[in-house]
Amino acid sequence: MNCPNCGQTVPDGAFECPSCHGQLGLTQRIVIPKESWCPVCGALVAPGSQSCPKCGSPMGAERPQTRSYRKIRLPEISEGASDASSTGELRVARIESAIPPATPDPTSPVARHDRLPRMRAFLLAAGLAVVVVGGAALLITHPWDADFLSIKATTPADTSMAGFPGQMSALSGQDGKSASADEDTLFSSISDAYQKLGELSGRVDDAEKTFDSDAASADRATREQDQSDAKALSIEVSNLIVDISEIDSGAGAYTEALDHLSTLGSWLRNRMDALTAGWDLSASSDNPAADEAKIFSPVKANRDSSGQSSYKTHFDENYEAWKPERSQ
Repeated sequence: MNCPNCGQTVPDGAFECPSCHGQLGLTQRIVIPKESWCPVCGALVAPGSQSCPKCGSPMGAERPQTRSYRKIRLPEISEGASDASSTGELRVARIESAIPPATPDPTSPVARHDRLPRMRAFLLAAGLAVVVVGGAALLITHPWDADFLSIKATTPADTSMAGFPGQMSALSGQDGKSASADEDTLFSSISDAYQKLGELSGRVDDAEKTFDSDAASADRATREQDQSDAKALSIEVSNLIVDISEIDSGAGAYTEALDHLSTLGSWLRNRMDALTAGWDLSASSDNPAADEAKIFSPVKANRDSSGQSSYKTHFDENYEAWKPERSQ
């Protein structure tokens, strides 16, 4: 739009002209000329004209009716309903009270709906209620079978043979071939474990000699192989200790012998734990010669002044004395 003061172009919606700073939001008074309009077509007519320059209608004449309408005669409601129904002009709906009259009118179409139910209707409803309620009660309680929902046993159990172990040819511990065979098997298992402990003791001695010679001087590949062999030997010792703990003591006859075997196995495992820890340090060292003291520290912690493992000394002193003997 343009500013009415200076004529410059102003953005739409602006309240002030950016050029002359004139206020554009003020309400202005528009002068309306004293002209007249044609009452028929609405065209502007010059003052003093006798007719419309557009439609030619005379000015000052009465405006013709542009729309036709029809007058409707509404019927009047008469005071009597019979007169209205006879003339056909208006039908008045019949209104009756919802409260039943004191004296019933047989001709009334609503009289039979306003009456109270008869006695037979009450009796029929009461009978149906008794049947429904009584049937539901019978269905829930089952009076004809009181134990229908019971879960208790109804047949007595036969307990005459309860706890009877059955027929046995011989009891455990009696003198006989079966008892002698079981004792032989048990003593054989204990003797085998004793022999395996002696064999593993010799292999642990060899493993300590290998550690003393290779832990600080061998190449990495040799040290890693020696480390793997030591871990495998440690697993064998642990498994033998587990096997010894699972051997039956023969009703206490071999309890002391099994305790001695477990002690011998524990001494072997303590030696292997020290060797495994030393090999772990040796295998992870880039300069084992410089780390010799650190590598040998787990093993030397268990050695006496003579350089021998204290666990080996205990094992050698008691191995022959703890040899298992058959119980009498």
